[in-house]
Amino acid sequence: MALNLDSTQPLLIPLSHDDDAQAAPRITVHLAISDPELEKAALSLLGRNARFSVVKGSIGYAALSDVRLIDEEPDPDQKRELDELNPPKLLFIGTGSSSNALVEAARAGAWVYVDELEDVEVLEKAICSMVESKGSPLLRQIASGDVSSEILLSEFSTASEVERVVVDVPNPLTPGEIEILDLVARGEPSKNIGVIVGLGEQTIKNYVVKILDKTHTHNRAHAAAFAAQHGWLSPLGSF
Repeated sequence: MALNLDSTQPLLIPLSHDDDAQAAPRITVHLAISDPELEKAALSLLGRNARFSVVKGSIGYAALSDVRLIDEEPDPDQKRELDELNPPKLLFIGTGSSSNALVEAARAGAWVYVDELEDVEVLEKAICSMVESKGSPLLRQIASGDVSSEILLSEFSTASEVERVVVDVPNPLTPGEIEILDLVARGEPSKNIGVIVGLGEQTIKNYVVKILDKTHTHNRAHAAAFAAQHGWLSPLGSF
């Protein structure tokens, strides 16, 4: 990164004493990065900011973290084994900013995507913004309506014939749940969805829990990506 080890220093560097950082709530970040060099760079860079408490490896799965940094899609068997009650939001660190990179991040259930060549300020800002966000910035980016987003939606909505044979799954969701998941896929938070469909915010959250349970997914982004891949969602232009 500019998570580039040449630009990092040992953790003996004093932590930031910025007053704003000290006053803001601390954010626990779990590094679940497969690339050892990238993990080392992220640990060194984030360790300089007093706002972040950083844990890594398998230890992090036992900690109650706010954000988990990943660089590849989590192993489904591992996720089932962990069965975390309150899984953290996922931030995907990848290479480049192509449509394929965003697709990979969304398939992994990430809320935010950051190019590994970005500098540490971009990474820190992304972590803080996703903690504060009520909707998924990545899904909003995908649904923004430019040419690349149409390509992304097409990739999500159209599985190959081989994939259809292997992973075709009956849609377990009701029309009301599909309507809500359509809005989730567009990055809308629960409060906004409630206003649109005429239900309370807590009712929408209850619906989302049911959707996650029915689709065996782990968060909103994961559920939206899963449903889009199976063709359950409306075309982007229909809204």
